[in-house]
Amino acid sequence: MKSFCIIVLLLLSSLTYGQLVWVETELFEDKGGWISETQFVDQMGSPYLMAHGLGQPVKDAHTIVEFPETGEYHFWVRTKDWVPTDIEGPGMFRVLINDIAYGPVFGADGIKNWHWVYGGTIDIGNRKVRLSLKDLTGLNGRCDIICFSREKTSLPDALTEIEDLRYRNISVSPQPQMLGQFDFVVVGGGVAGICAAVQAARLGVKVALVQNRPVLGGNSSSEVRVSTDGSTFKNKYPSLGRIVREIDNYEAGVGGPAHLYRDGTRQDLVLNEPNITLLPNLHVNRVEMKEGKIKAVYALHLETLENYVIEGDLFADCTGDASVGILAGADHRYGREAEIETGEPSAPETADNLVMGSSNQWQSVREDILSDFPVEPWMFRFSEEYHFPITQSRWDWESGFDNLHTVDQAEEIRDLNLCAIYSNWAFLKTFKKDSFSHYRLSELQHVTGKRESYRLLGDHILTEWDVVKKVEYPDAVVTTTWGIDLHYPHPENSRRFPGMEFIAYAEHPFKQQDVYTFPYRCLYSRNVPNLFMAGRNISVTHIALGTVRVQRCTGMMGEVVGLAAYLCQKRNVLPRDIYEKYLEELLLLVSAECVD
Repeated sequence: MKSFCIIVLLLLSSLTYGQLVWVETELFEDKGGWISETQFVDQMGSPYLMAHGLGQPVKDAHTIVEFPETGEYHFWVRTKDWVPTDIEGPGMFRVLINDIAYGPVFGADGIKNWHWVYGGTIDIGNRKVRLSLKDLTGLNGRCDIICFSREKTSLPDALTEIEDLRYRNISVSPQPQMLGQFDFVVVGGGVAGICAAVQAARLGVKVALVQNRPVLGGNSSSEVRVSTDGSTFKNKYPSLGRIVREIDNYEAGVGGPAHLYRDGTRQDLVLNEPNITLLPNLHVNRVEMKEGKIKAVYALHLETLENYVIEGDLFADCTGDASVGILAGADHRYGREAEIETGEPSAPETADNLVMGSSNQWQSVREDILSDFPVEPWMFRFSEEYHFPITQSRWDWESGFDNLHTVDQAEEIRDLNLCAIYSNWAFLKTFKKDSFSHYRLSELQHVTGKRESYRLLGDHILTEWDVVKKVEYPDAVVTTTWGIDLHYPHPENSRRFPGMEFIAYAEHPFKQQDVYTFPYRCLYSRNVPNLFMAGRNISVTHIALGTVRVQRCTGMMGEVVGLAAYLCQKRNVLPRDIYEKYLEELLLLVSAECVD
């Protein structure tokens, strides 16, 4: 693994930008209390450092930077003011050189997109200096890049130009390194991806499991903290769900203690499979196609910024956001279909972009001492008539319905959640002291749990009618027990916070009755012939997604995909061929008492 030490190359970026000293903050040697935020690489270009201190300033981050020569340098900081309100936010921090602050206070200038802020000039007396970030508030200040130049220039905002400058000026090559050729490449290490990889590996398939987080589990990990819902005991095929049960977190609820989510158990399960190569912290950002099929995926290492390539025969998109399928040109949908298109009675008259929201879990602890969390001007305004007297998150705290795009505006959605949580907590701590003065906000997961984004289309698109009428298909394979459960912005929350909703309500009229087995044809792409999918990105309508999206169900999807990948390798065929030629063999595997 490459050292985290920043070695600034003495390269000329271009005649336009001159000689730059370019510092990526995620490569700091000592991050102190700052965290490396990697969720939004596609939207803003790279990971960044964030001061997630829940209102208490975090420890300084430090690194050593070597300049090509001494003298006067101009410097810039790439940052943003994160709060969704028009008022300047609280994410304030300073830049220190050898423990002396230079430039303005950054992160609270009212500009809500990522941008460069000019910091002024610094006299560099020694070529090696200690560069530090000092957080001032603990309220999610963020810094992406610090750039120094002998000349005062204009730095680019376009991500492609920033990427070009990045690889010209850091000691990392943009050329991808080959990580190997695999029978089956599973992208996404949530419950579905784990189950797909483990099931295929146990049958002798050579598997790469690519995960863009440091831990496995996705929404069911300690990073997000959503319980695994649904059932693995009411299946048409009772043997299905074995692997899900190995990694289940039966005791964990929503927002429970970290250890209940069993991150270590899941990692050990994967690492103990000799046929799986686990590749954590790799974010797939490009796909190579050959003759209409996926040949390879390209990935950025989120800790080192190195690039890698992974080749495979078969691929599974278990990312949730359908990122591999989208990059490969797979047919897909986003939002709600119109009733005229699907015939679903619950579908709207006109198609729209409404999706279920995304959540960030939080909790507090009761202490003997009193604590404050003041109301500040940038916060949402709560009142005696409208506030939430709770000490931990509930399922209905979610945002990003149709006002913000679940993928393209994922950071804005997360930040809206943060603002709502901080604002309500401040109201309780300030105006409800009798009940909340002894409570302290102890945890707030900065990693967002999503319910819905893109859906990839297969040879069958599951609809509401399939579920409600219990349509029986020959390739019926995975049984869901959750029922059609859809979330919408709460009307009262919409009235008080139009366009910034963060509270949902649920509609699930058939939830207790809907035990339904849906077809294998929902689990592979209809136009990318070597692509499977498992998770909330499978081939369903928005309405039908309400019944298949919970994690025990997605894990069983993964098990079926793993079995089908094994059959594809055994018969030297593609996913569609399993339905057309080897369906009986697949169903025999699904029903087998043991397929290890």
